[in-house]
Amino acid sequence: MKHKFTRNIGLKFLSLIVAFLIWLLVANVDDPTQTVLFKNIKITTVNTESVTELDKVFDVVEDDVYGDTVIIKVTERSSVLQALKTSDFKVIADMEAINEVGAIPLRVECSNPSVTLDEMEVIPSVMKVTLEQKKQSDFVVTVTTTGSVANGYEVGTKEVVQGKTVQIAGPESLLNKIGKVVADVNVRGLDKSVRKTVELQIYDKNEEALSDSQMARLQIKDSSGVLLSNNEVMVDITLWEVMSDIPVEIRTTGTPAEGYRVAGISTMPVTVNLVGTKEALARLNGKITVQDSVSVEGATENVSEEIDLTETLSELEGIRLVADTEPTISVTVQIEKSGDQTLEIPLSSLEVQNRPDTDKISLVISPADQIQVTVHADEEGTPALNVSDIKASVDLAACAEEGVHEIPVKVQLPDGYSLGSPVSLIVTSQKIQEESQTGN
Repeated sequence: MKHKFTRNIGLKFLSLIVAFLIWLLVANVDDPTQTVLFKNIKITTVNTESVTELDKVFDVVEDDVYGDTVIIKVTERSSVLQALKTSDFKVIADMEAINEVGAIPLRVECSNPSVTLDEMEVIPSVMKVTLEQKKQSDFVVTVTTTGSVANGYEVGTKEVVQGKTVQIAGPESLLNKIGKVVADVNVRGLDKSVRKTVELQIYDKNEEALSDSQMARLQIKDSSGVLLSNNEVMVDITLWEVMSDIPVEIRTTGTPAEGYRVAGISTMPVTVNLVGTKEALARLNGKITVQDSVSVEGATENVSEEIDLTETLSELEGIRLVADTEPTISVTVQIEKSGDQTLEIPLSSLEVQNRPDTDKISLVISPADQIQVTVHADEEGTPALNVSDIKASVDLAACAEEGVHEIPVKVQLPDGYSLGSPVSLIVTSQKIQEESQTGN
């Protein structure tokens, strides 16, 4: 019996080896070993306090090829590889392991127990960082608005509830790039005052918004040092009401020359549009009195000045001009001889003689709406005239020719009155080109 088991022992061992190789070959054909790359794996940093406790900050240097992610190369059986997914891997950079050149070895973990450490390779194998001194500075928050509020309103005031400034901490080089901090509020369609929560936007000195990666390196606190959640602040938006067509009252100082008087004051524009709180607008009593006065001391002719309303409005709390309004107005104080009177005669009331054929000649008349006629009472105590008391006419015969013509206005006055100064119109005549007609 023993002889039977030991007979041809070498041949039997060879048979076992061949059988094993055949089994291995079959197994490898059914479940072969392969290599698969898992891309775009994020890196998790740990023990960052080892750097921040030294009052420093770190910045990850992105790889020229892989950026801020890594690739994991796994060599395993096909059945195992098919079950793997990106979320099974975790790549860790331990800041305590940083070396003198700023390189941190990367280690990888896999939640699938079938995959061992020697079957995984991280590409690249290190994460490079730069260390920089941490800095903190205060920045003023500029509140801006987007959109238009409801008709009849404007944004009056806009204030950050947490204060006008924020404290920003981060890498010194990044803080030196900051140009402004903005809280932009959408006010489209608002018809009442509101409080809104908005995320701060930070721009560099070239007016470019900081990237998400740059923002992630900053720590933003309010003026009291409280860390802002999601970099958000609360902004109070107060709406003011618009009041239109408010007359402007101009005061004069001094006395015109002997024999002259102030006949009237006109402004251009005649009225202004203001915006303000209900209380402030009510205090105006329907008009705005300009702080600056116009001197007419010794004047013998009209006095004209440009007046800036900025100073006047700065004295009125809760009031300003409507948006995009020029703050300067033109003021004319009319000076007349005592007994003189200036009346404004509409052009439509003039009698027109010898008007050219309007189909052939176009006329542009200046002034376009009315003329000013100054009359003098020959005796004191003579009653003032009305516009209806004056008859005026023009002869446009000369305007049949192209060109610029000064046409005198003939003024007829009641007895006891004389014309203070000649009156004329400037008329530009231009022939109308006939359309060329073509026929077959």
